[in-house]
Amino acid sequence: MVRIFVEGEDDKKFIITMLRFFIKNKEIDLGSNNNFDDFIEIMGNKSKLLSHSEYKDISKQIGKKIKKVLFVFDCDFEKDNEKCNGMQKSEECFDSLLENLNWNIRIEKDDHLHIFNRNLDYCIAETIAKKHCLLKIEKCLELNTLKPNRKPLAALYAIMYPKNPYNFEHLNFNELKQKLKNLFKEN
Repeated sequence: MVRIFVEGEDDKKFIITMLRFFIKNKEIDLGSNNNFDDFIEIMGNKSKLLSHSEYKDISKQIGKKIKKVLFVFDCDFEKDNEKCNGMQKSEECFDSLLENLNWNIRIEKDDHLHIFNRNLDYCIAETIAKKHCLLKIEKCLELNTLKPNRKPLAALYAIMYPKNPYNFEHLNFNELKQKLKNLFKEN
């Protein structure tokens, strides 16, 4: 079995939407298990996701029930100057997590870690076509100054297009798509 570790509920919903996209397009096969809760672990926030003490119960399942893992989180904005913000500090914190977990399964950053550049909502907003009216609305309402992580824009887009809220063909998703597909190979 596999386990995907994410920060929060929005991240889980996004991953589930992506997995459903793969299943629909026959890119992955989950067999008879279509209960996504079996695959995704919400850690609560980035600090908890990067804290080895939060994995106490999960660690008992590693190597026995859980054979493959993927960590997915945001690097956030460097200017926030938090301990694990920005890509470099996020990677350093992840390295420290792995060292402290000392799990008996293979975990390599290239295959088992995906850090969104800034945050998930920013990545989603970048996939909206340049000519889309929402980008004009974002500018008009000055959403960037109200909420720099672009969550309002991504939420508006999902509300307006609930059946197809993400363009998974966009290159912003290529790396994560490949890691998810690899994670579910032979499971």
